[in-house]
Amino acid sequence: MIEIVPGEPRSRRAEPFNDRNRAGRGGASATFALALVVLAVTACGVVVEGELKGRPLNLDLDPRRTIVVIWNHGFSPEAAGTYRPEAPPIIERLVERNRDVVLFKQLRNGTWLGELDHSAYVDAAIASLVAEQHVPVENIILSGQSCGAWGSLQTAVFRYPNIGGIVAFAPTCHGRLPHAPRLRARRGEEIIAIARQLRAPGMLFLYAGDSFYSVDDWAGFEARTLARQPGLRVERLSRERVLTVCDACVADSHSAVWGDGFADAFFETHLQPLIDVVRVRTKPR
Repeated sequence: MIEIVPGEPRSRRAEPFNDRNRAGRGGASATFALALVVLAVTACGVVVEGELKGRPLNLDLDPRRTIVVIWNHGFSPEAAGTYRPEAPPIIERLVERNRDVVLFKQLRNGTWLGELDHSAYVDAAIASLVAEQHVPVENIILSGQSCGAWGSLQTAVFRYPNIGGIVAFAPTCHGRLPHAPRLRARRGEEIIAIARQLRAPGMLFLYAGDSFYSVDDWAGFEARTLARQPGLRVERLSRERVLTVCDACVADSHSAVWGDGFADAFFETHLQPLIDVVRVRTKPR
């Protein structure tokens, strides 16, 4: 175990986002899981820490032929500083089914995180993998839930437009509904900016009955992206569909990705094809 160096997030401008469902969830250890690692500490105090799962990059994998998936959890101020390196089954399955995939389950354990801080952590993780592990940006897939998904989208759009791919589950970081008119308008503008500027292939999962956003927020999203990026897919789950993949989502759809049936429903048809697309780029030419 490597000592974790404390760090403070860089901004306090946005309201924190509540995601109470995922804190403290237990997970099985992986065959190839490494100890909790600190990859970097940036100049602005962002600590890149988490757990690597898969074949170690520094032993027998050529980073140019390796796909790295960065997973980022949601965020709740009540759980700040206590998150553990856990990912839902559909993300863990990426490593289990693909020998050339390494999973980095990133932690954002600052004492307080605002809306802009989440993308700062994702940004720092990418920079560390590229500089220290020599992984091409095009080989990296960003994934996340809630604030982790929103930060991943922001990073893919504004910092790394050539990122290999994006998988966002319930992307939001704006607090629980209802949203104030000004916040709702700002969120709408941010979604439009994502649609217009996102270049990476991948998918967004949106759920009816989510207490933190409305699926209608994303109306017209594909119309702004299809002409440029046919590899981007938006999956909108009805309330009935959510309940078929997540028995624990009776009160709220927000954590549907953690449902027992989610991986079986969407891995082969949604996530594996993305890995196959990114893998083509890693082959020698």
